[in-house]
Amino acid sequence: MQLTLEEHTTKISHMLKVIILLALVTFAVCERETPPSRPLWPDGFRTQAIITAFDENNQPHAHRSLFYYAYTNKTASGRWQGNERHDHFGYCYGWALNESSCTILITQDVYIIARNLCCIAMPGNFGVPRDWLKGATWLGIEQIHGRTVDHWYSWEHEYWSEVDEPRNGVRYSGPNFKTPRQFTDYDAWEIAPQDPHLFDLPKNTDCSQPCP
Repeated sequence: MQLTLEEHTTKISHMLKVIILLALVTFAVCERETPPSRPLWPDGFRTQAIITAFDENNQPHAHRSLFYYAYTNKTASGRWQGNERHDHFGYCYGWALNESSCTILITQDVYIIARNLCCIAMPGNFGVPRDWLKGATWLGIEQIHGRTVDHWYSWEHEYWSEVDEPRNGVRYSGPNFKTPRQFTDYDAWEIAPQDPHLFDLPKNTDCSQPCP
């Protein structure tokens, strides 16, 4: 079958676009340190995300989340640590089964907070530090959602950060809470100090008991 002139021109144009994209990615790699410096998280940020969490039966649960992060020494011990707050809408990893949303708070323990529920899911767990990727292995440059990203691997956890702005996370994948694997696709990161009260437990509520 012979191609028409128009089809032939379209095919060549498509091939040129692919070649140019590969050349740009190669140029980006050559123009900077290889492997690049491992990304550091900002001291504070918030971002929305779409999470697909696979349960123990390998069933996916796609839902929205709002993530707040603060790296602070305003803690009970006075030591620097990460504080995390994850507001989940539509799924709560097997906790708060009859609720449409919940908050997972990670300070000195992992707390599950929902209507008529506040309990400790995992005692003795802090939020991740800013440099949680300090031992990560760089796997190269990829494209995700039209963005050029660095791919990192660290102890069963994978992370993708923007090449041009390493402080911006694009995707995370790894085991999390009760799920053996989840994928988190982040929206734009709003980098700014976070209100410390976001990480407070509910007032006049006993949150000291283990989660059922």
